[in-house]
Amino acid sequence: MNKTFLEYVAEDIISKYGTDLSRIAVVFPNKRAALFLNEHLARLAGQPVWSPAYITISDLFRQHTDLKTADPIKLICDIHKSFTKCTGIDETLDHFYGWGQLLLADFDDIDKNMADADSIFCNLKDIHELDDISYLDDEQKEMLARFFANFSDDIDSELKKRFLSLWSHFGDIYHDYNRRLTEQGIGYEGAIYRKVVSEQTLQMKYDKYLFVGFNLLQKVERVLFSRLMKEGKAKFYWDFDEYYMPSPSQHLTTSPSQHLNISDFPNELDNTDRDIYANMRRPKRIRFISSPTENAQARFAANWLLENDRYKAGRKTAVVMCDESILLPLMHSLPPEADKVNITSGFPLAMTPVASLVMLLFDLYTLGLRKKGTAFNPHYLKKLMAHPYAHHLKGVHLSQVHQEEVHQPNSPSQHLNTSTPHHLTTSTILHHIATLIKQVGIATKPEGDPLTQESVFRMYTILNRLATLADSGDLLVDNTTLRRLVSQLVSSSSIPFHGEPVVGVQIMGVLETRNIDFDHLLLLSCNEGNMPKGINDSSFIPYTIRKAHHLTTIDNKVAIYSYYFHRLLQRAGDITIAYNNSTDNGHTGEMSRFMLQLLVESGQKIDHYSLTAKNQPTPLMPKPIQKDETTLSKLQEMSRLSPSAINTYIRCPLAFYYQYIAHIKEPDSDPETIDNRLFGNIFHRAAYLIYKDITDRSPLVEKAHIQAYLSNRTLLANVVDRAFEEEECKTNNGLQIINREVIIQYITKLLKIDQQLCPFSILAMEEEAKVYTSLSFTTPPSHHLTTSPSHHLITIGGIIDRLDILTDKQTGKPRIRVVDYKTGNQPSSPIKNIDEIFDPNNIRSKHSNYFLQAILYSLIVSRSERWNPTNHPVSPALLFIKQAPANHYDPTLLIDKHPISDVTVYEEEFLTKLKETVADMYSPNVPFTPTDDRKKCELCPYRMLCGL
Repeated sequence: MNKTFLEYVAEDIISKYGTDLSRIAVVFPNKRAALFLNEHLARLAGQPVWSPAYITISDLFRQHTDLKTADPIKLICDIHKSFTKCTGIDETLDHFYGWGQLLLADFDDIDKNMADADSIFCNLKDIHELDDISYLDDEQKEMLARFFANFSDDIDSELKKRFLSLWSHFGDIYHDYNRRLTEQGIGYEGAIYRKVVSEQTLQMKYDKYLFVGFNLLQKVERVLFSRLMKEGKAKFYWDFDEYYMPSPSQHLTTSPSQHLNISDFPNELDNTDRDIYANMRRPKRIRFISSPTENAQARFAANWLLENDRYKAGRKTAVVMCDESILLPLMHSLPPEADKVNITSGFPLAMTPVASLVMLLFDLYTLGLRKKGTAFNPHYLKKLMAHPYAHHLKGVHLSQVHQEEVHQPNSPSQHLNTSTPHHLTTSTILHHIATLIKQVGIATKPEGDPLTQESVFRMYTILNRLATLADSGDLLVDNTTLRRLVSQLVSSSSIPFHGEPVVGVQIMGVLETRNIDFDHLLLLSCNEGNMPKGINDSSFIPYTIRKAHHLTTIDNKVAIYSYYFHRLLQRAGDITIAYNNSTDNGHTGEMSRFMLQLLVESGQKIDHYSLTAKNQPTPLMPKPIQKDETTLSKLQEMSRLSPSAINTYIRCPLAFYYQYIAHIKEPDSDPETIDNRLFGNIFHRAAYLIYKDITDRSPLVEKAHIQAYLSNRTLLANVVDRAFEEEECKTNNGLQIINREVIIQYITKLLKIDQQLCPFSILAMEEEAKVYTSLSFTTPPSHHLTTSPSHHLITIGGIIDRLDILTDKQTGKPRIRVVDYKTGNQPSSPIKNIDEIFDPNNIRSKHSNYFLQAILYSLIVSRSERWNPTNHPVSPALLFIKQAPANHYDPTLLIDKHPISDVTVYEEEFLTKLKETVADMYSPNVPFTPTDDRKKCELCPYRMLCGL
């Protein structure tokens, strides 16, 4: 490779200024390049050198103002105050926070480009972009109609009116906000920059300022550069290539050339020197690698470093991450031969154990509160107790936790102090969690792990920053927003690696590569969306006005990344660019637009390769479990069986073993989501509450009782809300609100169906409707353990959703119904006989498991002196709420299309099959075998135990 750009700069500095550079400041866009330039200066001088000062452009501005850069959250809090003051809109900070970030970005851009805020916001009042919607087709107008509740024929003026009624206050907000910040001696970056260049006199510390490797200059930077240049204090070094500079025959689609300000600020290097500025056209080895996953790219990086001994080139070799989330797999994939590596990105704080601990604590103190804040939900407490740092915690406030759920022997919860929680304000939560994190830091200090100590320190700092804002009254948010803010701050924080920066292979993000050149270059995750990175046009100021006032537009952002990309490649001779071609998990599978430009415009020969996985997964087949003495002993201890247990055995004997013999519990569902089980529980509870209210007032359910609920949606909604509360499920997010509405609709449909049956009586519901009976059966002798058959007597039964009695319309006589509510889908095909109920192949298509439970309960009730002393006929009924028609719906079960008006008709046949099934379950000679139907395994909670 030819000399690097920084080597040319170092040579020029030595030749023009000698070795006494103490009165010179070298200004870079970022800090990384200073280390390399300093090394070049020391090497090229060949003698001791008075080093220049190295500063970034941000440092240069901050050195010349008394204003301090404010905390980003503090800035949003203050802009919220200005917003409410100027608009009179009493918007909460929680709802405003996202707007505030966008508004602050616009103000920052206005100041960095020294635009006239009043002029911009005046133009907004006269905007014409919204006046004409004739280009919209009917479908687009319909979408707008749904968006705007009061859509009318005069939508154009209404849209414009709504927009301007809110944002006509922009100018007032801008001025009030800047006044508010100045009074506190703080400011945002753009305001500070603008204040500095607006000063009539600037006392500059150094005689010369050398600006090295800048690209897009904003107005404040141009003004500062111009002033220093007129005073003879500024010199400039530009890094570019003829390939993307303007010429009559060459133009890149997203050219950065228009944003390099060479004509305004003369280059100290020779623009015509082709050794410096004509490298992109030189022959290069360029490879494009498509990869099915991000991890495959990380593993490929190890092979790439070993190939041709690239790792031996040290700092002339770089692995550049276009998506820095690939850092961890990349670090774990580095070959042992590459023992000297410099990582510039920093370890993500979000990937440390202390970060997950903090988020678990926030979940516990916000989402995990129940019983009006006097206790914790065991789900969240168990997750916290499973954390490796949980045993370091003291003072996690609890007042009431179920002993059997939490205080297990030798459990981490024994280390948690169970005391009455404080009033959980924002400040209280932050201070308390900060105290707990401090405890973790003290407890882990003897371990001597620097990563742990640094991550704890940084997390403690973040929590203290937020606590200070909360104490001052600036941060007034609810717990949900607070958790989001903490997550946002943690995600943007990293822990720097310590080492020698200019030695070894360089692993960098895109921004750290500015001004640095390499011989061997590997770009990872170079997909559209990563390169250019996060390009969007989110702004309150329309594009045309931004363009007219020379504010930053999406074109500028794309051009800047185009410059980063091409500048990085221009002096490298060995270039490999990898991208993810998968379309899974939100990936587009597209290579970067800049890669496509290279294919079309570079004239370079580019080879294409694909990464493929050579390893083939070996499927693990679940094995049956034989019944030994221990297993048979546990079976004997099972003196009571529920229909659910029997159905589990029919579905998959191995799953029955895991659940009922090994007692392996299913993973807890997330309380913030409603799975099918919880959805059904809430529906059942709401139905119970309604009919409990009715039957407490009248033994007979009349149409008027049901109509009272149907005609009062508020009453109905209150019952559903109470059911949510009793099931400890909060309706505080969009999905829960949707589920709430669906359950209200289902309850409404249930009431309409029942209203057609009135009058009827409810004998019992839920816990009051427990029905059990005895079942005797015989198992054959064991081949190894016993020599004679065994006789068994067990209790079988369970809880009925609803047991009612009505007048049969066919016979005119009373009939008892065993009603089971079902919120899922109806069976796709009917049950033809009793044998089919016990066939595991019918569970998914015919819901044979539902039939088994309903018929079993009905048989128990039919022979019960308590529930059926007068021997009325008993019918099983499955009420499929979701697909039930509103009129003339009869939920009575059908066998071969015949309604079961009296379940005793099938008693003998059913009990015979039931005893055969239970006898197999208890038989010492029948192992617990896995199901042959792999589709059943897809949703099985024990599938991982089977290796599936």
